[in-house]
Amino acid sequence: MDKNQSLMLAAVIFGLIGLLHLLRAIFSWPARIANFDVPLWLSYVVVVAVGYLSWLMYSASKK
Repeated sequence: MDKNQSLMLAAVIFGLIGLLHLLRAIFSWPARIANFDVPLWLSYVVVVAVGYLSWLMYSASKK
């Protein structure tokens, strides 16, 4: 697997993670990690962060 394929794979994985967090935020799905209720606003932050990372990796794979 060369560099461009690796970057594209990472972009797809980050994109899927962002999509799942967006769905969680839209449908208000609860998330709990070891007796800690993850706040819904955190999913919006994650959507922006991983969306940006996904876009960066996608654009880097096209160079």
